[in-house]
Amino acid sequence: MARPNGVYEIVSGKNDQGEQIFSVVVKRTYMVKNGCIAVRRETDHELRIMDEYFENGDPEWATIRYEYEMAPFKPFADVVVIGKAYAPGGAAVSQMTATVKVADREKNVVIFGDRKCQYRDGSPPVFSDPEPFMEMEIRFERAYGGSDDTSIPDIPFFYPRNPLGTGIALRNTKEVIEGLVLPNIEDPNDLLAPERIVIEDPRLWHNQPLPQGFGWFQRNWYPRCSFAGSYPPFIEVDVVTKEESMGLLPKNHVALAKQFRLPAFDSRFNNGASQGMMFPYLKGDETISLQGMTPDGFLEFSLPGETPVVLIDIGQGEQQLQAALDTVCIRTDELEIDLVWRAVHVYEGYAWLPKMKRLQVEVR
Repeated sequence: MARPNGVYEIVSGKNDQGEQIFSVVVKRTYMVKNGCIAVRRETDHELRIMDEYFENGDPEWATIRYEYEMAPFKPFADVVVIGKAYAPGGAAVSQMTATVKVADREKNVVIFGDRKCQYRDGSPPVFSDPEPFMEMEIRFERAYGGSDDTSIPDIPFFYPRNPLGTGIALRNTKEVIEGLVLPNIEDPNDLLAPERIVIEDPRLWHNQPLPQGFGWFQRNWYPRCSFAGSYPPFIEVDVVTKEESMGLLPKNHVALAKQFRLPAFDSRFNNGASQGMMFPYLKGDETISLQGMTPDGFLEFSLPGETPVVLIDIGQGEQQLQAALDTVCIRTDELEIDLVWRAVHVYEGYAWLPKMKRLQVEVR
């Protein structure tokens, strides 16, 4: 039986050079088998034309499970893993590590069982011992962040990096601290400690941990929002954030943004993978391994090593485009993987469109 060529759509927009483009977005779905090359599924999942939130929720209280896939251009490749952490060996644990490795790059997160803060008058809070667990969803609601509308009632504080997370506290008061839910998912190299749980001054939020996970990092969170001309509140112009130090943002980006000297839109806004999970365009044959994210404990497979052939004709003869693999979305519980390629064709611009004789695309 002939394999389908994948689902595809044509979208228009701009590339990272500001040129007008037609982009052919191609999606194929594969089945993942341990120790094997991912094999093609009989049917491909449709391209997502809007964001889908966990529990069919909305941005008020839920994070994104699957992001919109119709962006015309991505300057990097996103690798996203949607799934859970599973206690190794089928025995409950209070703490474990989950790992995603793509080729030679590895990202680790620490998974804690449920914990809460206990208030102490005049002293840093106490963290309760993590409760044993068998499995834990890896979602940004369980990462560091959240909001505090109690410490300064007139000025509710939302953590710019993840306002839907947990663990934020501005003041060391019983109303704020007692029973505060702590994050389940943390960076092993930047763990939250009782001595740093209370921020005190909201302008110091940038010193707090970066939220961790393997899923989609939302568009209105810092630093992604910066690529759409936005910057977070409670920040001084001379502050150098962790993101700026890591090279994720331009130097002096806050001052430049306040002076309207940054682009209103940067194509990096279209990349939404979590910290450490963006790559140069992938070849498509990389080996991916997951530790602690399946009941068996370890899953390893290779991407299929294929690239769609994309042909376009806009009235100037048929041309073959180069398809770039820029999205890898792995669903560990379903053992499925969606691959998305974008094949870009630069054209003369909007003024030329009335002269366009045809727009035909073929994907093989």
